[in-house]
Amino acid sequence: MAINVPRPAPTARRASWIVLPVIIALASRVFSAILLLLRANDARALPQLIPDSSPFVAWDGQWYLHIVQFGYHAAPLQSVRLAHYDFAFFPGWPLLIRLVSLNGLLPTDGTAVLLANFLFVLVAIAAYRLFADRFGQQAALWGTILLAFNPAAYVFSMAYSETLFVLMAVLYFLDGYGRRSPIFAALATVARATGLAIGASAAVMFVLGKVPRRRLVLIGAAVAITFAAWCVILWTLTGSFTAWYDAEASWGVYRGLNSILRDLTIEPLSAAWLLFVGLMILGCLLALRSHTDMAVYGLVAISLAVYGSPLSSMPRLTMVAFPAFGALANKLGARASALLGVLFAVGEIIFVQIALGPTSHSP
Repeated sequence: MAINVPRPAPTARRASWIVLPVIIALASRVFSAILLLLRANDARALPQLIPDSSPFVAWDGQWYLHIVQFGYHAAPLQSVRLAHYDFAFFPGWPLLIRLVSLNGLLPTDGTAVLLANFLFVLVAIAAYRLFADRFGQQAALWGTILLAFNPAAYVFSMAYSETLFVLMAVLYFLDGYGRRSPIFAALATVARATGLAIGASAAVMFVLGKVPRRRLVLIGAAVAITFAAWCVILWTLTGSFTAWYDAEASWGVYRGLNSILRDLTIEPLSAAWLLFVGLMILGCLLALRSHTDMAVYGLVAISLAVYGSPLSSMPRLTMVAFPAFGALANKLGARASALLGVLFAVGEIIFVQIALGPTSHSP
């Protein structure tokens, strides 16, 4: 099984590594912002934890901003059917918002939204370079477009942690198991539990023995120590070492396969969620032979999403398996990728409608 580690693409023009992904990122953020603004009135009816009712800070954004302002609590903040704990959300994103907002001197809601959009520009630049190294220049262009306009991409414009996590994950693979890889792996895990997928990828690479094992041990240790440290912190807060897992499990009655079976029977459009998840799986499988490390990361990230979340959240959680976009673009070529990009943009319109419309479902 061949393993390709990123190497600089000498024929790629430096300007294209910056200009093209920036244009793609800005165009996609304008598109997402328009879609979100069109749902502004509906967003005001969603559950609120902070005074701001903007669609840019809806759903999980409310939780992150409440953490920024008030920290974590041992007791649940909501107890409607099930207890909802704020420590289900990892601390990396709230800490970054607090830092950039100068500890609250600047409005935290506006800071979070601007920061998420800015970080996505960096995501596009880094992903373009990574795709160019792994799949070639044409796949880099279309893979970045697919990432930027995928049906769940509107979340990259909201006060969610996806932009921070994806940036760290892309930089991890772009570093090519260099000295900074353990740092990026740890920072990704601070942002989201999906950082465990990076650890799983490193473990598989260790078994295959195609990358210096010492570096892989450091990467795995960085992920494991970071995740364990968060569990210890929550232990001191709640008295339970499994507090995070318990909080995740209590978030919804229907999750994983149960959610898929239930939602498909009561929400016809939910088939679109499942179709997107299936497409992401296909993309990762396409990369499995030649880019095993990224494919394993993507497949584990998707597995975590499918196992532990409701169907409505699966597209958002599976889009962090970004290697799928580069692999799909590489397989499809320019024309088919352009068609898929159009379908993705239409899908984003539908997904925003479902997330923030009259019959809202949390992304």
